[in-house]
Amino acid sequence: MPEGLRSPTVFTPKTVSEAISNKLKNSDARFWAGGTYIMSRPNFYPNPNQRDIIALSGIQDLSRIYHADRYLEAGAMVTIQQLLTMGSFIFSKELYNAINSIGSSVIRNQATLGGSLCTSDMRFTMSCVLSTLNAQAEIRMVSRAASSRWIPVSKLYDRKGNFLFADNALLTKIRIPTDATSQNIFISRTLDSPMLNPSEAVLFGLQYSIQQGSIATPSLCIALPSSCFYMSQDFDNLLSTISFPITADKIQKISRRLASDLRVSVRQNTDQLQIERAVRLLEQVLNEINMNYLAG
Repeated sequence: MPEGLRSPTVFTPKTVSEAISNKLKNSDARFWAGGTYIMSRPNFYPNPNQRDIIALSGIQDLSRIYHADRYLEAGAMVTIQQLLTMGSFIFSKELYNAINSIGSSVIRNQATLGGSLCTSDMRFTMSCVLSTLNAQAEIRMVSRAASSRWIPVSKLYDRKGNFLFADNALLTKIRIPTDATSQNIFISRTLDSPMLNPSEAVLFGLQYSIQQGSIATPSLCIALPSSCFYMSQDFDNLLSTISFPITADKIQKISRRLASDLRVSVRQNTDQLQIERAVRLLEQVLNEINMNYLAG
């Protein structure tokens, strides 16, 4: 091995409490799920700054899937393909297709829920999909008390798309609502590849229902993988003012508001064309919703 390089120490805890204990004793070590994204980065290894690893694959509790009446609960080490298989009779067609479109079958069989949600500064499809659905995440704090709490997946990130709990908590479970009524509509779109082309890709999710000719309870999520994670209650309230049929002026007003919000939210080096793609995608989706409404 070249001088100055070292192989990382790998910890193999069997319980969540043991993993937390490993982290408390080795603060620079990082929790390791599937490693799909981390190992694909340039200069991952060999690297003189290689961090030690707390491998989570031996924690059985993190690999379990549980289906209750109102939600599906999956551990952080459940792979995307395992979630897809379990959800094939539960998820809507649109949700199933959105998850099934993630990478190849090889990637889906390797990538875990925890890994796809907890990368430090890069957002992927699962974060957008689960945030749109108002899914919840259980996190265990890295502390002697090791307390846990449930928070919305959308609250795992700041508006620049940074993961907020990189070294002070461990994501253990995801709870996906399955009790939505048949009136709820879920839309997911992905432009370009967030893994291969993050500076141009756009992730889009929208859930809503239609009541008395208006959009009700909308939940919009837009992620620019390497620069922005956007959810706004104010913008959702604006979408709630839509009545059908939607006028072109109304769509333009909404798209201008989105463009303005994104310009404030994104990292400074973001290409303005990526923002324009996100805005055009919203316009396209609103026009599709309008046409579907008029078609009955």
